[in-house]
Amino acid sequence: MSEIRLISVSSCEPGMVVANDIMNEFGAVILYKHSKLDSYAINKLKKMDIEYLKVFKEYAVQDNKQALSEALYNNTLSDFKDIIWSISCGKNIEINRVQEVVNNMSNNFDSINDVVSCLSKMRTVDEYTFCHGLNVSLLSSLLGKWLNLKDAQIKLLAQAGLLHDIGKTKIPVTILNKPGALSPEEYDEMKKHPVYGYNILDKTVGISKDIAMAVLMHHEREDGSGYPLGAVSSKIHYYAKIIAVVDVFDAMTSNRVYKKRQPPFDVLELYESEFLTKCDAGILMTFLKRISSYYIGSQVKLSDGSKGEIVYINQNRISKPIIKVADSIIDLSFRPDLKVAELL
Repeated sequence: MSEIRLISVSSCEPGMVVANDIMNEFGAVILYKHSKLDSYAINKLKKMDIEYLKVFKEYAVQDNKQALSEALYNNTLSDFKDIIWSISCGKNIEINRVQEVVNNMSNNFDSINDVVSCLSKMRTVDEYTFCHGLNVSLLSSLLGKWLNLKDAQIKLLAQAGLLHDIGKTKIPVTILNKPGALSPEEYDEMKKHPVYGYNILDKTVGISKDIAMAVLMHHEREDGSGYPLGAVSSKIHYYAKIIAVVDVFDAMTSNRVYKKRQPPFDVLELYESEFLTKCDAGILMTFLKRISSYYIGSQVKLSDGSKGEIVYINQNRISKPIIKVADSIIDLSFRPDLKVAELL
């Protein structure tokens, strides 16, 4: 992928790969080098009046699958439900089925829009456990690419993300679906799910030890405050560090039995205030930088009811973007009384 050509945005096709960072008029990166174009990204460029860009000459043409992404996601979700159901019935994991689910997602969800559009769908609370596994797998794979992992590593990481909560099949349903706060005893039982998951995977033929260790350690934290081992940074598996970051993002932006979903920028603020010392700094900042760039150009409603467009992400305060409201520019990092309340 060495030859580069300059083309008009009107000539772009899904599947083309961007050859340099693309910025808006405020200097914010809206597409990073090596990003794969899809219909969403192309329309975003058009709306921002960007006329030309550089792409790598060689690329694989993709059909516009945006309309099919929901169906593909639901079909994959159904396959994953079957896997979970089999485990709940005491059967062994069929690793070939897990690999099929991961390969299906890898082949069909390969851009940030593919992934985030699935995350943003309103789903029932009853579907949370299943959707969460798929979403964490998708986000882990995406973050693995941003971290320049090799393809083989990304496949293992995606499998670990899919199975990270597999131990919850051993947790009583009354605890999993409890609408209120868990008692100390119930919370202690819930915290055992990484160990339950590890035990399931450790005895499964064909499961990589890396996957089992990632599942065991995905709730560990850099400062030793996590569980079940209380491991510190150097002792935590690298895949678990990645899953730890995306696990929180999907959980917080999803409807759960005991809590409603939160707006993405509220979750980004939580990362900045509480997780900078708990997650691997390099992994976390890579995720925050790349996921926040997706929202540049998005229409939003602020907490005072005014509407505007995100035009820039301040890398020192990612949760406080710069918003264009009518003819005014508002830097939320200087406006503690305002925040992004809703994406439109």
